[in-house]
Amino acid sequence: MSHKTIVWEDLYTDLGTRIANTLRTARVKPEQLSTMSDGEITALPGIGEVALEEIRAKYTLSLEKKSTPKSTPKVATESTEPTESTENTESTDPPRRPRHINRGGKKIKASKSKVDRKNLYTPEDAIKLIKNTNITSFDATLTLHLNLIERVSRVEVTFPHMAGAKKKIAIASDAVIAEIEKGKFNFDILLATPAMMPRLAKHARVLGPKGLMPSPKAGTVTPDPEAKKAEFAGGKTMLKGEGKFPLMHIVLGKLSQPDKELVANLDTVLEAVKVNKITKATLASTMSPGVKLLLS
Repeated sequence: MSHKTIVWEDLYTDLGTRIANTLRTARVKPEQLSTMSDGEITALPGIGEVALEEIRAKYTLSLEKKSTPKSTPKVATESTEPTESTENTESTDPPRRPRHINRGGKKIKASKSKVDRKNLYTPEDAIKLIKNTNITSFDATLTLHLNLIERVSRVEVTFPHMAGAKKKIAIASDAVIAEIEKGKFNFDILLATPAMMPRLAKHARVLGPKGLMPSPKAGTVTPDPEAKKAEFAGGKTMLKGEGKFPLMHIVLGKLSQPDKELVANLDTVLEAVKVNKITKATLASTMSPGVKLLLS
């Protein structure tokens, strides 16, 4: 199967040079823009609210137009005989996501109008504002987007409160390896002893791309996997930075959680990453505008 090579220089030619270069450098594919939240986009270096509006107006909307089926104009005829319509009334195009249908709508505009783009908010005020600007009907996820002075590969933290969905943790054994060989991965984190690693090595090509291969750097290779499992179950996690860029995107929890829990999780991340290494911090939830944090 052949894969089409992406020529990044040919993309985003309808955007400003600085904005286009940022998206190309970050290797953001066109289709990714339609699924990224405003906060994720503004977390990219050099992308502010003005640039976001240009991306949303000029590019994301153009993606919507491409997905809209074109109607063929009907040509009137003088024939008096009844004719059968061969037009297919059912569109084969997938339905557009509601966030794009409503983009620019009253709810979105009202939500954005509550955020001062030039202001920096304390964690407490930022979380209250995000909850106040939430327009989703489901329990939205709160995410933190960090721009760093230099790239960071991993940072180990233990969240004081649940951050996101509870993870399934497995310890490598004969039974687990048998499930892996069948293509079944009933876990989010796989722990292993050093002695078990040679047996897992032949599955690295499958486990690696999924982020499931145990690694000493990630703390998932340990002589005492049971103790490590208890740590991960208690909220311990390994935060990962982007591979080539000084950026981190971290899930802090759900908007249904009390403010004090979300603030505590946020403080834990900032303490672990170190505030003096952060150049910009933005909080956002699903479909919410980004809210810039005051770092002290």
